[in-house]
Amino acid sequence: MSGPVLEMADVQIRLNQGAVLVDRLTMHIQPGSVTALVGESGSGKTLSALAVLGLLPPGIIQSGGTIRVCGEDVSSRFGAIRGRDVTMIFQEPMTALDPVMRIDRQLLEARRRRDRCSGLQGRQWCCDALRRVGIKDAERAATAYPHELSGGMRQRVLIAMGLAPSPAVVLADEPTTALDAINRSEALELLASAAASGAGVLLITHDLGSVRGWADQVIVMRSGRCCEQGPTSDVLGNPQHPYTRALLDCVPRPDSRGPLPELSIPADADSSAPEPS
Repeated sequence: MSGPVLEMADVQIRLNQGAVLVDRLTMHIQPGSVTALVGESGSGKTLSALAVLGLLPPGIIQSGGTIRVCGEDVSSRFGAIRGRDVTMIFQEPMTALDPVMRIDRQLLEARRRRDRCSGLQGRQWCCDALRRVGIKDAERAATAYPHELSGGMRQRVLIAMGLAPSPAVVLADEPTTALDAINRSEALELLASAAASGAGVLLITHDLGSVRGWADQVIVMRSGRCCEQGPTSDVLGNPQHPYTRALLDCVPRPDSRGPLPELSIPADADSSAPEPS
């Protein structure tokens, strides 16, 4: 499609009878692109992604704004898009994977949101899907249980499940947090390959090192509000908001010495964000 695969316009998320947690978030994610949603813990990144799937925790509601996937409002069709047009790769594989179900069965459940796949064809598809995410001994991994795989392999399985139904949108929530440097880079390459195949990827992260070189756009969130967004080269190369500059100052550098600086933001810093292009 020519337009955005995911549009969020003035989305507000709040406690059922209380504080606003995400305030007027707007973003447009194009097919074939990676958009990074960055900010410290508690800034509203994960809640924003869960709202796309209608999976907000009990007591938290979307109280304003619209969310569209492939041009259609999702408010009345969460069940139709979840796991099919939009998939989510969660942060912790051991809680996201069913511990008593073999990997191949979990992969096939994800694939069946798009089409039926069983028997010999299903087993072959599972092995192919695992090989595509870099698992060499795919036959053994397919018949294994989650606890029999390493952390890096479990994360690859989650990515394979997220890509199984050929979704239009992939929401990746801190997919590299528990990985070492090599596995982190390979996981990001897999997400980039999903974008190359036409999906729009939303990469949720607090690691600005995962942004540079991988994301096309960056959205910076602070306390539930977008404080800056734009092309990655602009946001990281010439940040306009004090919070973005402070986050960048906290990124370790090879030539840095001594402790990292404290994250200090002026109390009167402007929290408004430019309109997305």
